[in-house]
Amino acid sequence: MNTRHLEAFHATVLTGSVTRAGERLGISQPAVSKLLRSFAAACGFELFVRNGGRLVPTLEGRLIAAEVERMFSGTQRIARLVEAVRNREAGQVTIAAPAALAARYLGSALAPLMRRQNDLHLTLMSRTSPQIGDLVAAQQIDLGLSVLPFEHPHVRAEIVMRFAMICAVPAGHRLAEKDVVHVEDLSGEPFIALPRDDCSLMTVDRAFQLQGVQKRSHIEVPMSETACAFVADGAGVSILPPFVGLDYAEDRLVRRRLVPETTMDVWLLTPATSPQSLAAQRVIDFLRAALAPFDQTRT
Repeated sequence: MNTRHLEAFHATVLTGSVTRAGERLGISQPAVSKLLRSFAAACGFELFVRNGGRLVPTLEGRLIAAEVERMFSGTQRIARLVEAVRNREAGQVTIAAPAALAARYLGSALAPLMRRQNDLHLTLMSRTSPQIGDLVAAQQIDLGLSVLPFEHPHVRAEIVMRFAMICAVPAGHRLAEKDVVHVEDLSGEPFIALPRDDCSLMTVDRAFQLQGVQKRSHIEVPMSETACAFVADGAGVSILPPFVGLDYAEDRLVRRRLVPETTMDVWLLTPATSPQSLAAQRVIDFLRAALAPFDQTRT
């Protein structure tokens, strides 16, 4: 008993004819007949009876046919999976990113891809940049987005975006009337700050220090999106990445270009000691396109 026996038997069950089974398999009618005789001999009982010009499975043949159908259905599922993997439509991808990206923006950015790829399983994690580097080095995730470079022999790092921070102010605030906001304009303003372990804090503090402006930290929040909520409700102003707070209308929160320009880099971290899966490559390509509108290196 071998695969060719099963193929001949399955095709004959489906078509009811040795001739049509041969056409389906691309072999001659005598070749199908020979395979069926050999298969019946291996089974030790008759597989078909002739009824009105058609070959109809016997009771024993129907029992075998049900199992063979399951086998071929499984083979077809495998073939579809192989095609989906080849087309980068199937697989498992785990991403880690800072909260500023993971909390909202990446979900919106990756949703169009995930709507089309039903066989692609995606896990999105929110971690600090140092944690992300460690996870990539340990090969516990497929890719990471970090606002810090990470030098490690097991990590491949490249800059995928350089973004300019923006100033977020409440609608109706005096600074909302300006086309751009200078750091000096923020002197004395109640400021919504991120926690001291946030990687953007040093960048923001340096912008104030270079202009000789004292930052008046009024509220400290865990995430950029939380800062947007406070700003939208009129509790203060903040300096934030450009991809946060995008769902707030201008009648609540106004986003203005910050001068002098204050930039940060986003690094793509991937394991250097193992090849990327086709699915991970697909996600990376999609992420590059999603981040491109904020990339200052493209302007």
